[in-house]
Amino acid sequence: MEKIKQYNKHDNGIDIFRGLAVLSVILLHLNIRIPFSGTFLGSLIPKPIYSIFFWSGYYGVCTFFVISGFLITNSALNKWDSLPRVSLRGFYTMRIARVMPMLVSLLLVLSVLHVSGIAEFVINPAQTTLGRAIFAALTFHINWLEIKVGYLPAPWDILWSLSIEEFFYFFFPVVCFFCRKEWHFVVLVSVFLIVSPFARTTWYQGNELADRNHFAYLDAISLGCIAALAARRIDVKKNALLIMKLAGWFMFLLVFIFRKWVYSLGLATIGLNVSILAAGAALILICMHKRSSDSQKTPGKFTEVLLVFGRNSYEIYLTHIFIVLFAVYIFSLLKLSGEWIWVLYVSVIVLSGILGNFVAQYFSNPLNIFIRGRWKVQGREVQSSGFEVKEKGEGEEF
Repeated sequence: MEKIKQYNKHDNGIDIFRGLAVLSVILLHLNIRIPFSGTFLGSLIPKPIYSIFFWSGYYGVCTFFVISGFLITNSALNKWDSLPRVSLRGFYTMRIARVMPMLVSLLLVLSVLHVSGIAEFVINPAQTTLGRAIFAALTFHINWLEIKVGYLPAPWDILWSLSIEEFFYFFFPVVCFFCRKEWHFVVLVSVFLIVSPFARTTWYQGNELADRNHFAYLDAISLGCIAALAARRIDVKKNALLIMKLAGWFMFLLVFIFRKWVYSLGLATIGLNVSILAAGAALILICMHKRSSDSQKTPGKFTEVLLVFGRNSYEIYLTHIFIVLFAVYIFSLLKLSGEWIWVLYVSVIVLSGILGNFVAQYFSNPLNIFIRGRWKVQGREVQSSGFEVKEKGEGEEF
């Protein structure tokens, strides 16, 4: 019972990590529409630093893939002790409970806005139909639809990453079921360490959205899964853990901050920039997991904000675009500029956090709990008074 209780805690480090990731996505979507360079400070920021702050949403999504693989694998180990024992019914129930309430609700809202003819939400009939877009979103292949027809409106476009994740998780329990040993699972998913870089760089050449195909980022998710297994199964001495931590941050920051060097070395051309960043993030997650839960410090105010963003990352990711589009519309309507951009950015970040937290607290989390309780997911969490559904679980990420 004591062992189970320790998993009923969020890891603040991981939550901060994904909080920063979702923040980078918000800043990107803002900067695309109203560049921060329009402020006095923004005009003074050197271009490389400006890119780190305002053009890192892509790497933020890549980081999410790694964190997602890590958390869901760790959650599966918490529930079923080992991957070969993962319940297909239990796993699929958890994914449906976590993903579908928000996704279906989002599609209903987007459909109403499309039919109402609201700008920024209307799908171009020359590209595809509303029904086709809904079907693609519900069957997690909207990324392929965009590869075929081009960018959909922003609120639809953000679903490309969810399609890639759920494609992986559709096969996750099946692979676990047929793997008699956990190392068999590691060998199988390691194939993506070779496949994905090619999928990012050589498939559908000439298509701007080619790197959104289903296989393009499975190496990042796979590295997260492998990291979770390593964190649980391998004992690492303190000195070795320090080396892993330094190596992880070196690889992660090499791509995230020194991206110009990475491009000049040709690593991006062969798709290894994402692989290196993902490997670094995986090592960081292992080190975070290895920390004793007793070592977690009381968070400060800024850290608390990041924790909120991290713990509600799925809800914020799916809903922030409404705040962005509405705020940008008001900003443009009032013909504001210059230092008012500060107000725009701060307002969008704050309101995105508030909206995501509200949706999580009063909609997605209660439905998550209800569905799992109704379908009675079998696993260790049921035997321990259902700790897994008492709060947003460790593995239920976007």
